[in-house]
Parts: sequence; C-alpha cells; structure tokens
Amino acid sequence: MLKLLDLASQDFIVSPTSNNLWSLIDSITTQNKKFVITFNDKCVVGILTANSFLREILVAKETNGLDERTTIAELEYTLTFNVVTEDFPVAKLINFNTDVVVIINKESYPIGIINRIGIIKKMLVDYCGCPPDIQQTMQEYKKIFEDIEDEIFVTDQFGYVLRLNPAAERVIGVIAGDVVGRHVKELEKEGVFSTSITMHVLHQKKKINMIQLLKSGKTVISTAFPIFDEEGEIARVVSTSKDYQEITKLKSELEKKETELERKNQEINTLREEIFSNVNLIYNSKEMAKVRDTVYKIAPIDLTVLIQGESGVGKEVITKAIHYASLRSDQPFIKINCSVIPETLIESELFGYESGAFTGATKGGKIGKIELANNGTLFLDEIGELPLLIQVKLLEFLQDREICKVGGTNKIKIDTRIITATNRNLQNMVNEGLFRKDLFYRLNVVPINIPPLRERKEDIPALVKYFLEIFNSRYGMNKTIAPEVMQALYTYSWPGNVRELEHVLERAVIISDMEVITLAAMQNFLELKTNNKKVTCTEIMPLKLAKRELEEQLVKNAYDIYKSTYKAAKALEINQSTVVKILKKYRLN
Repeated sequence: MLKLLDLASQDFIVSPTSNNLWSLIDSITTQNKKFVITFNDKCVVGILTANSFLREILVAKETNGLDERTTIAELEYTLTFNVVTEDFPVAKLINFNTDVVVIINKESYPIGIINRIGIIKKMLVDYCGCPPDIQQTMQEYKKIFEDIEDEIFVTDQFGYVLRLNPAAERVIGVIAGDVVGRHVKELEKEGVFSTSITMHVLHQKKKINMIQLLKSGKTVISTAFPIFDEEGEIARVVSTSKDYQEITKLKSELEKKETELERKNQEINTLREEIFSNVNLIYNSKEMAKVRDTVYKIAPIDLTVLIQGESGVGKEVITKAIHYASLRSDQPFIKINCSVIPETLIESELFGYESGAFTGATKGGKIGKIELANNGTLFLDEIGELPLLIQVKLLEFLQDREICKVGGTNKIKIDTRIITATNRNLQNMVNEGLFRKDLFYRLNVVPINIPPLRERKEDIPALVKYFLEIFNSRYGMNKTIAPEVMQALYTYSWPGNVRELEHVLERAVIISDMEVITLAAMQNFLELKTNNKKVTCTEIMPLKLAKRELEEQLVKNAYDIYKSTYKAAKALEINQSTVVKILKKYRLN
C-alpha cells in the first residue's frame, strides 16, 4: 500500500521561530537543504525555499531592515501548505490545493515534505477514478513494480520523473521523493546519471541501449523504450537497467559452465566408448561396423528401435549396447520374450494386473514389465509373436505412454524407451495381415538389420578369440585352436549364427583332452569341411573387381587365422613379402 512517506522528501531543515536569522543562514549553508520549515510550540508556522529565504535576507540587508536581533518569526512566507500525519490516506491529497504538504509524527514534529503536489494529484486522479476491479489490478501491478529486482524508471512525455521502484532507488542512489516531479535534464546536471537515456528516446522515438555511470558509482547497461498513445505520440518512457558488473560476472560464470559442459560431454563420449567395449560388441566386418555406428548415433536419443535378424545373430547384445550407452543406462533394463509366454498370460505380464482381476491372480496384484521398465528400457524380443489383440493395446501405450492394469481403471504414466527385435520379416507379416501396419510403423522408427554370421565371416576370428578367453577363464583352462580349425570354421554355414559358434567352442573347451583343439576334435560337434572347396561365383561382376575382392579376402582370412605373415604366406603358397604388400595395399594390418 502506497504511503505518504513513499512520496515525501527529506530535503528540508526545521528551525524554531525564536532562532535568529544568522543561525538559520548557517544551517542552510552547512546542510544544503531545499526547504526551511519554521516551527513553534509543536506547530508548523511557515515554509520557505532556501533560495527565496536567502534572497529575502539579501534584500533586507540592502534596505537596512536586518540586524542580529531579527528572528525567523518576522519573515514573510509565500508558500501555502497543509499539515498531515504520516497515516493520512494518500488518495486524499487530491483535495489539497496548496504548494506543499508537511508530514508530522505523533509528536507533531515534521518528518517529511511533499512538494510535487500537482504531478502527484494527476497520478492519483488517474488511479482513483478507476473501478474497484481495475484498482485491484493496478495494486497488483504496483506490487510487482515495487518487488521486481530490475531497476525501473518512468517519465512522462516531457521527461519529468513519474515513478521509480525501490530497486532503482538502490542502484541509482536516490530517494523517489527527491526525484519524482523533476526533469531528467536537471538530474543529469546534478550527476544522478552521466547521460539521460530518456532524452535520447524522446528525441529518436525508439528503443535505446546505452551504458550509464550513476551517482552511486555503479556502471549499468540501460535500456529505455517509448510507450505511445493512440495518436502515436509518446506518453511515457520506461527505462530499466542491469548492473554491468553483475552481467560481466554472469557472463564469466556462463563461460565456466560452458567449459564444464564441454568437459562433461567429452567424459560422456569417453564413457560411451568404454561401454561399447564392455557390451560384447565383437566384430571385424564392415557390416557390423555400420551397425555399431548406427547404435552409437541413436543410443543417446530416445527413439524406438526395431532390430531384425536371424536367431543367434546378437540382437540382445545390440539392445544392451543401446541401453548402456544411453542416458537411461543407470535405470532398469527389462526384457520379455513374446514367444515363450502363453497368449492368455502375455497381457498381464506386460501391463500387470490388479488384485482379483482373474482366477488365480496374486493377492495385491502384480506390476507388469512395462511399469518395471519405467525410466529405463523395455526390450520386447520376438515381437512378431505378439497376438493381434495385445498388439492393439501395445499400440495404445506407444501413442499415449499410459497403461491400465488388467482389472484396473486408473491410468499410469510410463516413461520408457522401447526396443523390439524379431527373426521374422515384419513387412511380410503386415502384408499377410498377421501384424498391424500402424504398430509396425510405430516400432520401425530406427530399423537395424544384423546380417547372419555366414555373411560376415571376417568376425569369426575375433569371436573365437573372445569366447575362448571367456571359457578358459570360467573353467580354469588354457585351450587354443589349431589353424586348420579356424580355416574350417570359415567354411561352415553357421545356421545358428553367433550363438551356435559360442556353444560349439564351449563344448570344445570342456570336452577336448588336448590343449590345442584339433580339427578331429571339432568334427565331433560340427560337420566341418576341409579347405578343398572350389570358389563359387554367386553373381556377375567385372573380373578385375572379383580378383581384387578374392585377393583381399584370402589374405585377410589367412592372416586372421595364423596371426603371422610367414604362416599365412605358407598356407596361401605365396611369398611372405607378397602377403605384407597385399595387407598394406588394402590397409588390412
């Protein structure tokens, strides 16, 4: 609530009427005040401006009408005034027609003076003439105006100060009562601010930005803009400013934060690289390198992923790589295989159920896999086996990100990333009406196709090495495989893909009696063929290109198997220098 003292100035001195003029002159010259309030017996006698008082003294002195015994009571007063207490309603100032208003305390002593009555009355008329609801709104705006931390300085269309908020008083170093009603040019001359931004706006009639030096010693970045009336004329100029040092400090802090963020991003990228190396993503082939690049790009982005490939190619490994390299890596990773759960139970497994939802339901109900994966990743393996009725409910969840338990009515908001996998051709299933087209498009946002092992045999040496290390460590052994075994593994078609290779090697490590697993031992587990098979052409291509690809594959495979250019050369029946030359030529070493 606006109070009288908010509009008042302290620019005055109080002097008893019994004092002589010489003592008052001393007070005026030492205290540098604008007004003189004469006071007698708890009563305001009169008011003079300091300038008019000094002028009257000079005139009296020239006419010999002044001596040391002259008292203040003998002065003539030209200013009209009213006297009110500090709790006097501000709105009632409208009724006064005097030059100034003196505010007194409970002891009737002057504590403030209001000398811009004309301007203040105009402001009050504008305010008090409004309906109650508008007054309430204006009160709210006034509260915001007073409490906001930014400095706000408002003038009229001529440059006279109308109001400024407490933040502006604090930053500029003035009291509102001392500047309200005064012209900005006058304040500029007094050094309240180095340059009046208001005058620039009034002259240019547009928004202005500038740096100002204030009376308080602060440097601020100020912005002032005009407010136009209905005729397009300037009605008000509003100025606001920010402490230059604060902005510089904020800029410095922002630069530090940006540096810290860049460092954190580098750490995240390094961590993602470490995660990729720890999720069994083992490969040498170009095909799997492309898969790895896709995984690396999409992992931090919450996109739905559909992984397709034959059984055993490593779809779950890719899924875990995505999860552990994502922003959800510290949240749950929940897997459900849609092909092993009976059709009658799949809905309750996915969405959960309420107590008593069906016969045999657990008391207290059960949380479904989707809810368990909240904030984490949900992996739906063999999604092609999902019944059509459940496909509808899954589609609703993907659209709304809400679930409703079996037997329940409440919606539960879920935030989870969906990754699905299948060994079936979903597009063909859609064409045959076995899989919903709309669900397919929802799931197939980022498709990843993992080729079978027979199409990326360059990965076999790396996978063999990886699995041997695991099984040797697990069973306390130190088994290796003979070079001819590695050569034979290349010729096998691997219908079970990487999973089959893993199981074959585990059996070989456990059952083989020799430290070096021979081809004869491996024949117990696989129908491996020796290296006497003819090269088969599967497509027509330029002969030169075919020779190059065959040369590249033969040398690379031999080197992967024997880990020695001499042994590889012997197996290929060429010179060792030729092997080195070809490896360098195709950058294979």
